[in-house]
Amino acid sequence: MRIFLFLFFLPLSALGQKEYDTKIEPQSRPGLFWYLTWKPSNKPKPRKYDRLVFDIHYNDFKSSEAFSVSSTRSIGFTANCYNELALNKKNTISIGYGGAISVNKTILNQNLIQTQSDIINCFPQSANEAYIRNSLMGTNLNVPVELRFRTAGWKHTKLAIGGRFGYQVTLKEKYAFADASRNHKMSLKNAADDFTYSLYTRMGIRNYSLYASYQINSIFQHPESPQIKWLQLGISLSLF
Repeated sequence: MRIFLFLFFLPLSALGQKEYDTKIEPQSRPGLFWYLTWKPSNKPKPRKYDRLVFDIHYNDFKSSEAFSVSSTRSIGFTANCYNELALNKKNTISIGYGGAISVNKTILNQNLIQTQSDIINCFPQSANEAYIRNSLMGTNLNVPVELRFRTAGWKHTKLAIGGRFGYQVTLKEKYAFADASRNHKMSLKNAADDFTYSLYTRMGIRNYSLYASYQINSIFQHPESPQIKWLQLGISLSLF
């Protein structure tokens, strides 16, 4: 009987043991989920960083005319999920790639009207307008690819330079009234360029970075529409 119990509990005791690589465990802390891995591994290799990144940014337009106003309501949010490919042994140079979703909003000082030819015409707001404000809102799915540089160790400084290729899922103009029941949205998707191309950068320390992004192509596809591009400034938080 004793031999049977010994043989039964021997595998359980083996499973309960975990050998830690003391050379990297205390010194390689990627983020909130420091030691989360897809499968157990004790190989002495550097940890991967910045795999789940949230960007919170102020949205504005780059254009030859003023289409937006400075407002704390012009806020956007991007959730990025990356894989990382190390280019050297200490993982101080790497490539990050993955998928992301962006939700953007900018308060306007123009009325954007879409014609039957999918051209956007602009009309200045008048003092007699019944609505309080109008805004441009968009949702974009994109594929980011970036080149990363960082100092060694988990207390690192870092710089990422990258680009995004995206698809404009929705683009709407929203009108807000004092009576919220009158609020409404109008789709401008048919006038928008389906695909977006952007450049961006992050620079920071450990899990925190300053963030900037610039869309290369115009939001609206027709050459007679206003040529406006998203310009975003904000901060990034890396959790994983």
